[in-house]
Amino acid sequence: MRETMLSLDNIFALAEREVGAYGLADEGLIGRVRTVVDWINESGPYSRSELRAMQEQIRRLLANRLKIAFDRQRYPEIAEENIERPIFIVGFARSGTTLIHSLLAEDPQALAPQSWHMYSPSPPPGAGPVVPERIAFAQRQVEAWMDFCPAQKPMHPYIDKGAHQLIEDEEVLAMDFRNTYCYHYYSVPTKNEILWVDLEPVATFDFHRQFMQHLQWNTGNHHWVCKGTLHQGNLKTLFDVYPDALCIWAHRTMGEIHGSITMLAASIYDTMSGEPGDLTQSARTIAELMKGGLDQVMADEMIDDPRLIHIPFREIVADPLAVVRDIYARQDREVTPEFEQRINAWLAAPENQVERYGRYPYSYEALGLEREWIDEMFADYSKRFGLD
Repeated sequence: MRETMLSLDNIFALAEREVGAYGLADEGLIGRVRTVVDWINESGPYSRSELRAMQEQIRRLLANRLKIAFDRQRYPEIAEENIERPIFIVGFARSGTTLIHSLLAEDPQALAPQSWHMYSPSPPPGAGPVVPERIAFAQRQVEAWMDFCPAQKPMHPYIDKGAHQLIEDEEVLAMDFRNTYCYHYYSVPTKNEILWVDLEPVATFDFHRQFMQHLQWNTGNHHWVCKGTLHQGNLKTLFDVYPDALCIWAHRTMGEIHGSITMLAASIYDTMSGEPGDLTQSARTIAELMKGGLDQVMADEMIDDPRLIHIPFREIVADPLAVVRDIYARQDREVTPEFEQRINAWLAAPENQVERYGRYPYSYEALGLEREWIDEMFADYSKRFGLD
């Protein structure tokens, strides 16, 4: 009889054989992979082709995680790397976070996680020249996702950077099986939400630090620029792990971004499930979750920590170079002429224009909601950060 469910044992056996090393997964990692597999199996049974596709995605992700663990054994100096004065862009999606991230990453001295680091992380970049096939492989994986979900391009056009697309820290954490990030789980036909797994803050950031050490070792560069759209909810732990970090929180009125966030999520999960979800229910659920998270953050004294800079979206789009200068001034860094030239070139390049794939017609009418309801719900947030 053919299997109709995923097998944890098969996934580990295949991943370990690919790596050629065994017993590298600790109990925590094994438990998180088991949680993901059980979560998927709860919605089964599945066809043989569905199982193969899901198993392949999970096996690949696990193999890459084990390769990083194996590399730390082969190159013990990786664990000695210091991550100094990293910059984190935080805040909700659709509020200018990608723009700031992209511009800061134009610094020739900057390091920033890219898609190919996820799909082909081993051996570490500092171990020797990165062969072109590693980049080409990652390019094919990103293109496969873009072909699967074409609605991503008008909604999030920078995905067309392919293997060199800047990635969020939430995607990085998917390699440690802390979540089920869509790019790496789109073969799961029953997936209609992201699963968060054992998000113990210190352990979560510890893997993030290991990942940055892996990419930084033996490269000569030490200036990190990262982005995490949920980090504002874990500021204490972030600063405990990275005490000299600087966080940039981009702010935009919720009425301007909530509809976009809802439709982006719908475009992803509708495509994965092959069925249209309930937009009105999704819109309300997303709003309530964002409200609950914001209330906690705004009540946290960390929101006024001097290592956290609050920047309204209107300032980002009005003069992005000035924003970059202000960010660098906080760390006594210099915006060199080369860096400034690269920023201006990035802003002027046709391939970076937001509407190059058209503009999606976001509408609260399609969500069955009134924008005024959203603005009212988040009025205290807008007032707190001067967004009116």
